Amino acid sequence: MSTPSWPTTADAVIRRAMRDIGLGEKPPGSNRNKISDAFGIGPGPWCAMAVWFWFKGEGVDLKSTLPGGHGWAYTPAGVASAKQAGMWHQGAAGIKRGDVVFYKLPGAEGSDFVNHVGIVTATASGSVQSIEGNTSNIVAIRTRTWPNIVGYMRPPYKTAKPSPAPPPFPGTAAFRIGKKNPAVTLLDGQLIRLGYTKHTAGKKYTAGPEFTRWTRDNVRDFQQAQGWRGADADGYPGPETWARLFKSTTKAAG
Repeated sequence: MSTPSWPTTADAVIRRAMRDIGLGEKPPGSNRNKISDAFGIGPGPWCAMAVWFWFKGEGVDLKSTLPGGHGWAYTPAGVASAKQAGMWHQGAAGIKRGDVVFYKLPGAEGSDFVNHVGIVTATASGSVQSIEGNTSNIVAIRTRTWPNIVGYMRPPYKTAKPSPAPPPFPGTAAFRIGKKNPAVTLLDGQLIRLGYTKHTAGKKYTAGPEFTRWTRDNVRDFQQAQGWRGADADGYPGPETWARLFKSTTKAAG
């Protein structure tokens, strides 16, 4: 029997988690913040609590949705509940964006077979990026190599409606500060549709053919919402940014 899909998508959960980038503890070193308070068992290591918190914000309470989920704050209990639910995958093979990844990190607290957890935001050959709570006592995106991955849980996300194919990518030369190109008007339309309009020269961001520094900064916000950093979030669209802008249904955080 197939598992009923959950009322959210990987992009939505990741987008919610991204809102907490930089969140720490009050007071520092106390293992206490809004995440541990919401979980309700008092201060403690909160990486798994953070995963619960982000899914809860999207309408999925892992405590009640998963068998044995009441113990979700303890990473081995999270693995056990994922196995009982039939969502567990051993090792790193096949891991993808949106998976809940369990690690065994050297030097991390505890001697259990898993001692840390996060949500995958991106994958590469031999490594993943994941957004994590309680990593150096804050919420941050980290890059982890496959040997640190014990396995992962694949949530039954709802299937998003297929999006029309985006227009052909016009090439990077279309997106240079001060240059005009019809593709920039299309780009602006997607930024406006998704709510990435914080940067503007006037009261309201509007579509137009010129690629401005405001366009670049709004594109950078979208790229960072994908979990990208550094050169991957420079504000200049490449083929992947272009495709995601047209396919995404996840609005910018208000």
